[in-house]
Amino acid sequence: MECGPLRMFIEGLKSGLPQSDICMQAAESAVGFLEEIAREWETLKKPFGQIPEPSSGSLAHEMWRAVSLVGHDDLTPMAAVAGTIADATADVLEKRGLTRVVVNNGGDIAVRLKDPESLRIGIRPDISSHEISHTIRVDSSLHVGGICTSGLGGRSLSRGIASAATVFAARASVADAAATAVANATYIPHPSVKRVLAEKLDPDTDLKGIEVTVSVGTLSASDIDRALIQGINCAEQLVKKRTIHGACVAVQGKMACTTTFSPLIHVL
Repeated sequence: MECGPLRMFIEGLKSGLPQSDICMQAAESAVGFLEEIAREWETLKKPFGQIPEPSSGSLAHEMWRAVSLVGHDDLTPMAAVAGTIADATADVLEKRGLTRVVVNNGGDIAVRLKDPESLRIGIRPDISSHEISHTIRVDSSLHVGGICTSGLGGRSLSRGIASAATVFAARASVADAAATAVANATYIPHPSVKRVLAEKLDPDTDLKGIEVTVSVGTLSASDIDRALIQGINCAEQLVKKRTIHGACVAVQGKMACTTTFSPLIHVL
């Protein structure tokens, strides 16, 4: 389904049987979710600490709550927008009794799985490429409801140098915000890293006055390791807070994962 910024793939099964009609209805709901957020657009572009808590039950509140849980002061609720819409759409399908739900909103994915359903997820080392280097099998025992990826070359601007930062959390809204934070944490000052003010790339950005990365040249192995360590340390802190379940971070072809999820990740 495509509508404006939405590029959404929806899969829904009930006891192994596809539920196309219900998925079509959920797609229509997703458009309504986008319209709801658009009405709050200007407010949601401000850092979460500078805006009052939105009304409970609204999508704006879900976005605000997600970035609040991550807790990085520079994040705006817009860091959780794609994951929030994916979550809301998946929730519609789950409430209709579907046992396997996958809502992929441009790479930010909400899943809802009931026993014995499972899902094999591919992990990309570069968000701008379709190449998959690792996989993980997700089922209800992992309590993963969101898998979101951020990084250089994605749909959103990034302050870091990660080619991909993939986060696993109970909700896609939280995974989305956390992926942004983890990707941002990989920034290292280096002559090969080029940055500009965000508004030079997007006049309507929620990151006005903040430098974002536009390109990264060849880095040494030690520089790559330093960026990876910074990203993983950020992710490990979020795991410790129980904000997320785990994460994988990639910089120029090298990937590292948080301690909790490393045993679950398989190399292709």
